[in-house]
Amino acid sequence: MVARPTAHWAVLGKTPQSLDDYDVISSSTGALSKAEFSDWLKSFSSGTVEPKALPRVAASHFGRRGESWLGLSLQTKPESQDGFHRPYTMTWHVCLRWEQASKTPISYRALYEALLRKDFSGESPFRLSLRDYDPPRLSGVANATARRAAALLLTGRPVCVVRSELPMEQRLDFLDAVAALLPYGMRSGLAVSTWTNSASRHRIRLSFADVAPAHGAWELPWEKDVPYDLPPEARRYEQELAQYEHDGLARLIRRLAALDRPLDLDSETDRAEALVRVREHTAISLASSVKRLLPESLDSLAGADEARLHELNVHLSQALDRVTDDDRRAYRDIVRRNLTRLPDRLAGSPTTETFFEILLRLLYGPALHRHDVENLSHDLAGLIEVPRPLAKALKAASAHCEPLVKLLIAFYIGDARMRQQVVSTMTVDELLHLIGRSRDTTVLNSVLRELTGRDGKEVGQQLRRHRYLVKPISACLGDAGLEHHRSILRLGRDRLLLPADVAQIFEALDEAPPQPFMLAIMAESGQGTGTALLAGLTAHALRQEGLEGPIKREIEDGLTRMTAPALTRALRSPRRLFGGWTRVTASSQTDRIRKLQGAIRQQFPTPLTECDVKAALNRLDHPARLTDLLAIIAESGPGTARALIYWLAQRAVNQLGSRLTAESVADINQGLQRMTGPRRALPLPWRSTRGQA
Repeated sequence: MVARPTAHWAVLGKTPQSLDDYDVISSSTGALSKAEFSDWLKSFSSGTVEPKALPRVAASHFGRRGESWLGLSLQTKPESQDGFHRPYTMTWHVCLRWEQASKTPISYRALYEALLRKDFSGESPFRLSLRDYDPPRLSGVANATARRAAALLLTGRPVCVVRSELPMEQRLDFLDAVAALLPYGMRSGLAVSTWTNSASRHRIRLSFADVAPAHGAWELPWEKDVPYDLPPEARRYEQELAQYEHDGLARLIRRLAALDRPLDLDSETDRAEALVRVREHTAISLASSVKRLLPESLDSLAGADEARLHELNVHLSQALDRVTDDDRRAYRDIVRRNLTRLPDRLAGSPTTETFFEILLRLLYGPALHRHDVENLSHDLAGLIEVPRPLAKALKAASAHCEPLVKLLIAFYIGDARMRQQVVSTMTVDELLHLIGRSRDTTVLNSVLRELTGRDGKEVGQQLRRHRYLVKPISACLGDAGLEHHRSILRLGRDRLLLPADVAQIFEALDEAPPQPFMLAIMAESGQGTGTALLAGLTAHALRQEGLEGPIKREIEDGLTRMTAPALTRALRSPRRLFGGWTRVTASSQTDRIRKLQGAIRQQFPTPLTECDVKAALNRLDHPARLTDLLAIIAESGPGTARALIYWLAQRAVNQLGSRLTAESVADINQGLQRMTGPRRALPLPWRSTRGQA
């Protein structure tokens, strides 16, 4: 589609035999006056023109009452003399409003060719017939000198190309290519020229000259590999551009041409935006390239085509630093669909090892995390076992990983020596922190085995600081979680828990322990620890409910009676079973406990006996509220702790159900008997037939 924008024009020069100086001798009328045209053209004068530099083409810009203009001038060789018998040049100038110039990308070459076809006569603006913007042609002209010129312009300093013997039209194409390597919006403030006089000061940012000016411009020799110490912003931009050639460079130029928002080369922020835009394009291009190359790489791997795999490795590696999270998800899906096997012939190939190193970074990033290693088996499901090149790549990647990830990698590749090396170099605190972050049973077992050989006193101190790892281990379901809790309780001691141990455990916890941990305490408890267990549970319940004052003292007094020696149970027996408590709507937890205490006193003589406590507990709603338990404790009599402890144990075991083995239930029952004294244990429906303690 040929663009036909409206152009305004002016002619700068003299008339034959005139004694006047250079001035605008004719122009279109309307938008710009002769005086404005004159100011514009003289502002971008390049100094006294040498005959060998003519014809000269220059692009410039102009601002008028907030409106931006883009212009192009052609200065021709002298054909006449003035009144002083001096030859003079003529300058033919066309200009467009930036609003028009930004609708469709326009090259300097297209403006120049359109200018040559026009008859500068009359007073009216005219339409220009501009050929289409041609990214493939521009990419063919954009050599290494053009890339460096574009990069140097982003320092804010002018650039002067020296030692070039190119004809004018090739110089113009070069200027066009440099501008094409920048966002199109920068043309709104970019002045270029096919020649400048270095002895004169001017406002032209990019030009050719015999020698570079001495007023702060970059000197850029034509097609010479000069070892510039480039500023960081120029070096980064040149490196980005150097990644493109042929069709890839044409696609980049097409994308930059779409960025038509005016950008100021004097603004550091606007110059930085150019790098951002190129990097955005690079990321999009590389992501598309990887999606195309990755299946081919996997086919080459399966077909044992090592030469082709080596070539593809080079291309894939270029994308490593530009991959987004969305890209990684797409790549992982490609690998799951296309990874089939690893031929024996490539099992020891360095090319294959390099491929897996690249693949890991494409799928998971520069550093592996816990969830990445956990996803490996799913993402690489096409591999029946972990091949040696993948194992080596994972070990190499583990050097930059945290200990937990290193340990997971060691388990994944089946390297027992690496696994032992990881845990043996970690402190007790690090090992416990590792358990706190892992959800893998094999990791827990490995770390627990290592901790059993460490200093028991230090392990005990660190366990208290880590809250006995209650929360992370409780995430393990059923018997596995219970056994891990028991293993933790055994660390640092070679005996059953004493009352002081149980009290210390509850003091270290922030809240009431989950049921698996409470059952573990019961299974590992020694003689007479029931009092400490109930005291810890009650203290947490009081804090959780926020109870203070008289009600707290009554509950604590009830706890003291519960854990005291039992009176003769023949003194009395329950008068009747509960008929159910009246549901209450309490304004506070204290009110609820008070009303429940009143209901208990109506049903039983207080203080409650062991049988009363058991009957009351069995009639509680499920799940029981803490306030209900605290009301029963407040009304309990001597020696009733056994009933509450067994009820808590039975409720926990019933809730865990089939996830507990018969052996674990038997151990819990034995612990209960040790906790509550040598007397005959209360009958439990879930009690094992295993021998009693």
